[in-house]
This record gives sequence, structure tokens and C-alpha cells, in this order.
Amino acid sequence: INDSGLGYHTYKKMPPKRSDITIDNGTNAVNEEPKGKHGSPNMTPVSIIATKRDNKRPHSDEEIKWFVQNFTSGLVKDYQMTAWLMAVCLNGMIDRETATLTSAMVNSGRILDWSELDAITVDKHSTGGVGDKISLILAPLVSSFDGIAVPMMAGRGLGHTGGTIDKLETIPGFRTDLGCDKFHDVVSSTGLAIVSPGSDVAVADRKMYALRDVTYTVRSLPLQTSSIMSKKIAENPDSLVLDVKFGRASFNKDTDESIELSKRMIQTGELCGKTTTAFITRMDHPIGNAVGNWLEVLECINVMKNGKGPKDLVNLCLVQAAQMLIQCGAVPSGTLKEGIIMARENLSNGKAYGKFREMVVSQGGDLRCIDKPEDYPRAKFKADVIAASKGFISDINALEIGHIGVMIGAGRNCSEDAIDATAGIWFHRKVGDRVEASDVIATVYTEREETLNSAADSVFQAFSFSEVPVEPEPLITNFVTKDGVSNFSMS
Repeated sequence: INDSGLGYHTYKKMPPKRSDITIDNGTNAVNEEPKGKHGSPNMTPVSIIATKRDNKRPHSDEEIKWFVQNFTSGLVKDYQMTAWLMAVCLNGMIDRETATLTSAMVNSGRILDWSELDAITVDKHSTGGVGDKISLILAPLVSSFDGIAVPMMAGRGLGHTGGTIDKLETIPGFRTDLGCDKFHDVVSSTGLAIVSPGSDVAVADRKMYALRDVTYTVRSLPLQTSSIMSKKIAENPDSLVLDVKFGRASFNKDTDESIELSKRMIQTGELCGKTTTAFITRMDHPIGNAVGNWLEVLECINVMKNGKGPKDLVNLCLVQAAQMLIQCGAVPSGTLKEGIIMARENLSNGKAYGKFREMVVSQGGDLRCIDKPEDYPRAKFKADVIAASKGFISDINALEIGHIGVMIGAGRNCSEDAIDATAGIWFHRKVGDRVEASDVIATVYTEREETLNSAADSVFQAFSFSEVPVEPEPLITNFVTKDGVSNFSMS
């Protein structure tokens, strides 16, 4: 699929989806198949590793496709791929190499086909954070508009960042492992589904990420770009909105790094015919009031039932929903302001909540805990965190909060760790709020009694206080499209 030339505010129905994805970067060479199982006479795993290690020239398209294809099949061994990943991490890739790597990873597995769906498809991806529950509201909110479907593949939490799949699986019976065919059926009938990527989607990425996670090669722009976009392109929506985070609880520590990652992902998406845009958002403080799997689901239920909630959570949902609606051609004026008004209406009138209930039913979940969340089992142990003096909250360190979440069972250090659905932290005060001495500023919940007191102490240490009023910094700093970067303002 070549660049469709879609305008930023316009939509044109895509041609029938092909069984593979190719990226046209102006040379057509990316679209060529590797020459045989062993490639050219000089092509071996060692020679390809050496090429990237020595960094005297970029990889050819044939080398990258051969290496990925044969890693997927098992000819290239894990230790060889690990060496190559580290070389990429140290020496980087040019745009052409990144595009070819993404294409090879996409074509290592199955690609979804929505061409028979009588709806425009759109998705969102976040680079992850603490309390980042946006997708749970965003997917039903956007799909509550006629003619729009949201097929979403999401991930699990690892380390200090939470995962959408872990959160949804706290709903009794809710299935995220649907497989591609069932995923397609649910989206066709309901207009949305949130699932974990099937074992047959972007197979190379799944194997590569498992190695990156344990070899300190996660933080690499070309590897981040290809990993994120390979799954999203294989998912194959008509357009995509990215939430690229920066700050101490993000993989990207500053706006420049996040903007560069956004540009690369947008370029890759556009080359695959997907209108792709990105918001650059701050990840220094937890989003919303809840951190922890069921607690975050509960918070989202409350927002969708009442149409209101924490300002940071609601604003992120409305802005991203508005942009998704724009890219689907659903906003008559094509302006973000009108899109936000439309999104706010469907969040307030119960349509988003109704779509969320439909999704829960279609994926096997028990509606009783959605309609009566007060009956959901509670953690056995809890401890309140108390303000020591009056003043204003100037900071809540999201990175520290994420690590505490792992300590109490709300997160995992490795993929095999079990998650405690009820563990988490509820914040009764946010950055900028005034507090008095003895106010309860947070509550810690866990099944691990031995961690309770130290966790509560650590949560208190994650707070900072000021004697003078504090204004929170802007949550969204920039908007990025294929045409450039602009500063963002809610006004």
C-alpha cells in the first residue's frame, strides 16, 4: 500500500487491502522479496551483524528482510538477533532501514482486512505511562459515532508502566485473546474490540521485543518505531492517532526525543497509506486518580457514567477522540474545537458508556461488576497516606508511583509475573490541590500485607509540597503531522 495522499482533515476510503504490506520509500527496492533462504552468497547472520556493528554503510533492503525472515523461522538464533539489536541501538538506522525493517516485521505474520466493513476504522496508540487508562474510554467513545469502528490491539504492563490488557482482564470473563477471526467478527458486530495481538500477528516483533526487554535495547528510536508501527500496520486501520509521552515516567525523557519518535512513526504510517498524527504528552505525574488495574477500570466506568472526572484524564480523552473523529471525516468543520464538543457530548449522554457495555458483553465479560462496581472484591489490606502539613501539592513522581505499583502487585517485573487485580493506589489529591495537615492524600490497596507500610511510606515520599499555589504544567505540548510540528493549546 503506497502513500494514499490523504489530507490531515479528510478521509478517502482505502482500496481493498492486500495480503501483505509494502512500504514505498521512493526506490521500490523495499518491495522486493529476499533472494532465497540463504540470500546472496555473502549473506550470513554474522556478516549482517558485522555490517551494523562496523556502521560503514546502511543495510540493504535484502539484508534486513532476509535477517528478519530467517529469525522468524529460527535460522537466525536469539543470540545473533540480540547482537544485531545492540548494534542498532548503538549505531542507529537511516529512515530507509527503519521502513524496511517495519515492512519485514509486518509481513512476518497475518495482516487484518477490514475492506468489507461498512465503517471507517481508526485506532490510537500510546507509548505508555502510569495511570494511562485512556484507551478504555477512548475506544467506546469514538466508536459511539455512526460509521466509525475502532479495532484496537493493546499490550500488557511491564515494569512501572501499566497495560490496557491487564486492566480489562480484571473484568470477570473478559477475553482479550480472541484471535484474528474472532477479533474481526466482534468489531464487525459491535464497532469496537480491544484485544492482545494474536500469536500470528507481527511474529518477528514479538520475538524481538522479548529479547530487547532483557538486554536494555528498548530505548532506540528505529527499534521503537518498527515495533510500534509493525503491530499497528498489521492491525490495518484506515488512520492512526499516536500519544507519544515524555518525562521521567516515559521511555522518552524530553520533548525533542518524543517529537523525533513521532516523526518517524508518522512517516512510516503515511508510507503505508495510513493518515497518522501524534500528540506529545507529559508523563511526569500519574494520569487521573487511580493507578492499578481494577481501580483504573473503576475510574473509567465512573467517567463514562457521569461524563466527568479528573481534568487530565478527561482532556486527554477528548482531545484524542476529537482528532480521531477528524481523521474519519466526522467533524464538519474539521476543527479540533468542534471535535472536542462532539466527543464531550457523547461522553456525557451515555453513548460511550453504552458502547463500553457492548464491548464487555461481546468479549465475554460479566456486566454485573460494570453496573454495580461496588460489589467487586476489594483488596484485603489498605493504608491511607496523610499530609503532614498544610500547603499545595507541587509534584507526584509518576516513576516512583509506578515502581510502588509493582511492589504491591499491580505491576510486573517480568512477563511471567502474576498481576493482583485489586492492588493499586487511589489519589485523593492531585498536583496543584491545596491540602491541610492530616488530609488523606492517597490510599494504597494490596493483598501483600508485608508491603503495605513501606508502600504507603514510599507513596508519601513521591509527593512534594509547596507553601505557595502551584499551577500544573501543560499536559499536551505539541501536535505532530506529516507536515510538521506545532505547539498545542486547549484554548
